[in-house]
Amino acid sequence: MGRYLLRRLLQAVPVLFGTTFLIYVVVWQLPGDPFAGRCGDRACPDAFVNAMNEQFRLDEPLLVQYGHYIANMLQGDLGLTYNMVPVTDLIAQAAPITLRLALVALAFEVVIGVVAGVLSGLRRNSFFDNLVFVSTLLALSIPTFVLGRFLQWLLGVQWGIITPSVSGEATWGELIVPGIVIATTTTAILARLARTTIAENLRADYVRTAIAKGMPPHRVIGVHLLRNSMIPIITLIGLDLGTLMVGAVVTEGIFNINGLGGLVYDHVMRLDSTVVVPVATLFVLIYILANLVVDLIYGLLDPRIRYE
Repeated sequence: MGRYLLRRLLQAVPVLFGTTFLIYVVVWQLPGDPFAGRCGDRACPDAFVNAMNEQFRLDEPLLVQYGHYIANMLQGDLGLTYNMVPVTDLIAQAAPITLRLALVALAFEVVIGVVAGVLSGLRRNSFFDNLVFVSTLLALSIPTFVLGRFLQWLLGVQWGIITPSVSGEATWGELIVPGIVIATTTTAILARLARTTIAENLRADYVRTAIAKGMPPHRVIGVHLLRNSMIPIITLIGLDLGTLMVGAVVTEGIFNINGLGGLVYDHVMRLDSTVVVPVATLFVLIYILANLVVDLIYGLLDPRIRYE
């Protein structure tokens, strides 16, 4: 296990550097003047622009800029925004909010998606199975931003059940509806995957053998069927944690949530790449760690899997 973990961590190093370099190149090539509008209605003086270019190394070659960024990042220094605010402070304030939002969405996915998919797989061709099929098809057909705007209007404006905009504290209760919006598409995919996996494994030899031995149905389902069906489900759930945090960009913008998504959106509009690159790097790290944790869970679910 230790050798496997070390090898995976070493494999993650080139992935991290490669993806961050691509992100850096794309973000720093965004069109527009990052200093436009920072001096009011008039254009910024040349002395100010030159000083900013020198401070943020914008007048140096791209590879040199990237090298300085990586060197500073490895020391825990993410630098300053163009407004001279420490990037680390902004991320520290926004990350807990986005994490809470992602956990709410993940809980919704697991409770609704897995339960609906498992019951649908156990009751194939029943009314409940058809209901799940139609519901997931509808969920997959509605774009996230459309569903977000609709629920914001219906629940917030028309019915007054929620506040249309989330407060600065972003409590767990306020994040329920935004979390459902983010999780809707993946919940439908998870339910479809769970249904297919359960239905296939019901016809497996080990299930028929367990039933033939007279094992109680709850033990056949809970111990044998579910455990062997969870590997693809766990894969989707684990990797989706990173997807949820990235997908929060749109939803946080709709509900005015001051998380990482809103932070990225605001600074993209300001052409301030000093925040976009570190946050995107954080998303990459989350993906890598989630992928590693999922691989380690495989060994707990299936004893036949060995790490060497």
